[in-house]
Amino acid sequence: MAAEVLAGLTIETVGWGHADAARLRAEQQREIDLRYAEPGTPSAADSDDAPGPDPRDRVDPSNVFATLLLRVDGEPAGHAAIRDLSGRDDHQGGLHPDGTAEVKRVYVAPAFRGRGLSRALMNAAEDAARAASVRHLILESGLMQPESLGLYLRLGYDPVEPFGVFSDEPGSRCFGKWLAPAPHSGRPPVVELVETPAPGPEIREVPWDDPDAATLRREMWAFLRELYPGLAHDVAARGGHDVVDAENGRAARATFLATLDGRPVGCATLAAAQVGPAHLTVDPLDGVAGLAPLGGDLSGDDPGGFEVRSVFVDPTARRAGVATALVRQVEDAARRRGGLALYLATGVRQPEALRLYVGLGYRPVLPFPPHDDPENAVLLLLGKAL
Repeated sequence: MAAEVLAGLTIETVGWGHADAARLRAEQQREIDLRYAEPGTPSAADSDDAPGPDPRDRVDPSNVFATLLLRVDGEPAGHAAIRDLSGRDDHQGGLHPDGTAEVKRVYVAPAFRGRGLSRALMNAAEDAARAASVRHLILESGLMQPESLGLYLRLGYDPVEPFGVFSDEPGSRCFGKWLAPAPHSGRPPVVELVETPAPGPEIREVPWDDPDAATLRREMWAFLRELYPGLAHDVAARGGHDVVDAENGRAARATFLATLDGRPVGCATLAAAQVGPAHLTVDPLDGVAGLAPLGGDLSGDDPGGFEVRSVFVDPTARRAGVATALVRQVEDAARRRGGLALYLATGVRQPEALRLYVGLGYRPVLPFPPHDDPENAVLLLLGKAL
């Protein structure tokens, strides 16, 4: 049995059936049951008659090549495991490539949260995966675990297409991280400007129907329609882009246009949100910054919460600081209006946007209206305390 000492902690490699590891996995399952229980139905934690863990999610111990047990002063405090998926069914009609492994059952007991232990476990899992010649480490979580989603995003995991037994569950979200150089995706490279400190973009507030802002939003629609083909059907059902754009304009509180050398290159909008700052309250697994309770309620009349929408930068102007400048301007506009929190929705096929928002301090939050459709399988919801 190997052990690693980390400032008073130990992370041991144990067998899958180790008693402490099994107990921590059972604790995690009870917590997951509570989070995902249908309203008004008992969970496994509430009743002996309630269903247990989903049988689809059973782990075959023979596929697990590392079970990590984290202790604090000798007491079992955290768990993670890694299983080999090379050549196995991806439940999407194909097989996982060689060198693919999955992180499973990442859990820190409630009494030990807020100390960075989840990060320590994930770092140890990545080390174990590299030692086993894993090239691509993947994992699955869910929208009702925003603190876990935030941890993975901060550790450099990008969304990947759904895989595994829950790939048909709309609330499931999958992530991956290349531990070795990634193969070329086959997608054409984004044309970007070389990042330069000057001159920066000029940002000014414009009306929602400003022609340059409207043109950029139409370009954004064309970009999103290609990334998310199902979106075209939804927008068509609502009357088309122009109708949806006009609906969004009614919620707009401020619209901003970015220019470089006088050329319109980006836009963003501050909109009224249907949630208040209390929505940021979560039970953090790992001391997630910026998600502290702020008071207020979740009623639509609560002025504490706003939403940033329609952030788009022309591909030829990316990496010039335009998106950051636009989001900062929206944040300032929210503060001037008494905003205590800012929310946004972005898609799982936009890793660059996710990295931007995470870098600016946004963290995953629970689903909020109008983005709380339980059948939507592509959105990630983020929030930031202002």
